[in-house]
Amino acid sequence: MLDTPRDDADMAGAEGNVDEAVRARFFPAQPAGVLVEVGAAHPAYLSLSALYRGLGWRVIAVEPNPEFCELHRVQGHEILQYACGDHDEDDVDFSVVDSHGAEYGGGRVSYESFSSLGIKDSYAGLIDPTVSISAIKVNLRRLDTLLGEHAPEVERIDIVAIDVEGWELEVLDGLDLARFNPRVLIIENLFAEKRYRTYMRTRGYELWRHLAPNDVYAIPTEIRWHDRLTRSADRLRAHGRRLRPSAQGRPDANATT
Repeated sequence: MLDTPRDDADMAGAEGNVDEAVRARFFPAQPAGVLVEVGAAHPAYLSLSALYRGLGWRVIAVEPNPEFCELHRVQGHEILQYACGDHDEDDVDFSVVDSHGAEYGGGRVSYESFSSLGIKDSYAGLIDPTVSISAIKVNLRRLDTLLGEHAPEVERIDIVAIDVEGWELEVLDGLDLARFNPRVLIIENLFAEKRYRTYMRTRGYELWRHLAPNDVYAIPTEIRWHDRLTRSADRLRAHGRRLRPSAQGRPDANATT
C-alpha cells in the first residue's frame, strides 16, 4: 500500500518542468496528441503525463506496480500493467523499493524511486539504507507488443516518455521507431551518460536538451540553430555545477519506473 493518502499539497509536476518545456517548444498549439509513458508511476505526483492528459491528449501509460496501476484505474486512465523491455516474458522478477514517504519535489516518495526490473549498480549506490526492497512477479513486454495488442489503431506517436531506472535503452530496443515515428522522446538519463546520446543518434534522433534528469530527443529536422545554442549553454551550466560540491541528494536521484 502507499504510505499515506496524497492530497493536493503533495502533487508536483515533472522534474525539471520537462513536460512544460516540451509542450512549449514542440506542441504549443496542438490541442490533442498521443503520449506513451513507460514507467508511469503515480498519476499526479512527479507525473510527466498529467499535463498532457489534462489537455485532452490520449495517454497510454505502462506501469508494472499494481499499487500505482490501481490509482490510475480509479481515475479512469488508460493503464497497461506490464514492465517493458527488449523481449516478451511472463513472471519476471521486479524489485519494488519503498521509500516510506521520503520528502522530495513537493511530495512524499513511496515506490517512485529505484523500483525496476533489477537495481543496476549505478543506482544501488544511491539507495538510502532506510528503504525497504521486496520482489514481485510481473509480465514483461516489448512496447511494440503492447501497442499492437492494446492500441492497434495508433499509427503515430507524438511523445514517448521512458523512466525505468536505468533500463531505458532496453525499452527502446522493443520499440519500432521507424513505424511509430515519435516526434519527441523524453528519456531519463540520470547520470547524463553519453551512451544514451550515441544510441539515439543510431536510431535517428538528436538531443534537444538535457533537463535533468531527462534527455529530450527529436528528429534532426526539428532542431533549430537556437536550440543548439541553448543546449551548449546547458552543458556549460552543468559543467559548472559538477565543479561545485553539493550537499544535496535526491531520493533516487529521481526515479519512477
